[in-house]
Amino acid sequence: MKFFREAEAAIKLSLMSLPVRLGASLVVVIGMACAVGALVSVLSLSTGFIRTATGAGRADRAIILSQGALSESGSSISRDEMAAIADAPGVARARDGRPLVSADMLASVMLRKRADSFSSFVTVRGVGPEFFSLHPEIQMVHGRKFRPGTYEVIVGEDAQAAFAGLAEGSQVDLPQGRWIVTGSFKSKDGAGESQLLTDAPTLMSAMRATSYKSVTAGLTSPAAFAAFKKALATNPSLSVQATPEPEYLASQARTLNSVLLLLGYVVGGIMGLGAMFGALNTMYSAVSARGIEIATLRAIGFGGAAMALSVLVESLILALTGAAIGVSVARLAFNNHMQVMAAMVIHLAVTPGLAVGGIVFAVTLAAIGGIFPAVRAARMPIADALRAT
Repeated sequence: MKFFREAEAAIKLSLMSLPVRLGASLVVVIGMACAVGALVSVLSLSTGFIRTATGAGRADRAIILSQGALSESGSSISRDEMAAIADAPGVARARDGRPLVSADMLASVMLRKRADSFSSFVTVRGVGPEFFSLHPEIQMVHGRKFRPGTYEVIVGEDAQAAFAGLAEGSQVDLPQGRWIVTGSFKSKDGAGESQLLTDAPTLMSAMRATSYKSVTAGLTSPAAFAAFKKALATNPSLSVQATPEPEYLASQARTLNSVLLLLGYVVGGIMGLGAMFGALNTMYSAVSARGIEIATLRAIGFGGAAMALSVLVESLILALTGAAIGVSVARLAFNNHMQVMAAMVIHLAVTPGLAVGGIVFAVTLAAIGGIFPAVRAARMPIADALRAT
């Protein structure tokens, strides 16, 4: 009990003297705010990217690519293969009996970004007639759907917000002329809203292509995937590979997300080291400035452990203040902010998990930066401290 009473009194005295050392204390607060803000801001890009890239994945849908292809861009599936895939066991059927399968074609168009007027590629996806039944999470919000066999497209709300020239009635330069925007759509968690959608056969004809890039198949249930995959693998007329949609989307996002995470930890780590050394220097200065106070308390019977704890607590409070400021600024400046990356419109996300991680990061740095000055305070000889002051 004596230790706790001593620690409480020492901590109160330490905090009461903060206004006298305001300038030095602000070094720790601002350093931690910058380090935590930078870490959380960069990692919010990774969090938003994962949400956008994988948010709409469903276990009862499978993505089929040609054998050995790592992504849709390197895949090629013929019309005959598409028909065989549609007839495979496990494929769900619409009310009219048609298989829930969409064979997709890909193209791209260069559009000007609203934010900085620079141009960026936007994906144009040609889809089959069952696409909207297969993807109930995609809903029209304005205008109408494109008509098969015509040069018409619909655009995602994110693409419409991020790029100029995509308003309803606008024309987009694509193969064989200018294609008309007939409406806009939204999707669950924003997944897919970075794209333009059109009729796959029309897009293939315009590009003079003879094969699809991928096939999306709706399954009767997630459990049907094993039989579906086996049927495709054992069909001698097929050279394709099937992957559950969530697994496929995660694999496509993995590489870029690793780069974003590395960038976040490198930037945050470098700034964190600066903040840690700032805390170390500031707390050493605080111990020196409080020399007579610490010596007096020691002389009247306060233990060294209580002195050490008061220094460490001061370091942690300053760091927590800085972390709170850093997280708040990052949330105000970047949460839900749109960023175009890899032909995708991403909404940055400062989540509670990131906020907690930023605070833990700051506390760790403060503990490391405060432990050595705390030990010095505990071991400070009373006579030397009084003589120095």
